[in-house]
Amino acid sequence: MATAITTRTPPIVVGRQRAIPREREGFDMPKMARRMWPPMILMGLMAVVAGIVAGIAQANTSDALDVARLAAWTPGVLFLGIGFLLAGITFLLATVLGELRDGGTKVQQRLGVPALILKRPLTGYLFPAAMMMGLMVLLFAAAFGVYQASEVGSDPALAADIGAWLGPVRFGGLALIFSGIALALLTIGKALRFQSDRLSQIGRSETSS
Repeated sequence: MATAITTRTPPIVVGRQRAIPREREGFDMPKMARRMWPPMILMGLMAVVAGIVAGIAQANTSDALDVARLAAWTPGVLFLGIGFLLAGITFLLATVLGELRDGGTKVQQRLGVPALILKRPLTGYLFPAAMMMGLMVLLFAAAFGVYQASEVGSDPALAADIGAWLGPVRFGGLALIFSGIALALLTIGKALRFQSDRLSQIGRSETSS
């Protein structure tokens, strides 16, 4: 009975970080990010403007029920707008990562050496997930803010209970998005360190040859 022998390719290490050939990269997240950040910024600005208009309407109305309804759903709209703006910033940071990758690839190709890129670290997987989770939380909170506003007139106690826990939920959603931004910045730091280590590696190989 023949036994199949499999050989595993040793990992490529640049400095202290894992590297892969450019052509072996899988899903191109920076390419998607270049398309996504403009609509995110636009939706965020529109939501913030809608929240400001609602606040002005709340300040100018004399009907107590209308004031309570506007006070119930306006914060959700404003938080969602801020969330979209921060998501746009996260996508911009992903675009920066793509520019670093492509710029490093071009330099290596001009030097006639194999084009290596940073193997996506754990932070590179976590920051888009944190951003999307934060947006989902804010969308959920905005939807429940509308439900809260609809219950102000018929069941004020229920509306008050909903409002009591919606506030922390909104801040939790923002915290997730800010965590995603921090993880994205950490990933950019890893990419910059990789570029520096790769250039030093190329320089040492050229010197020794």
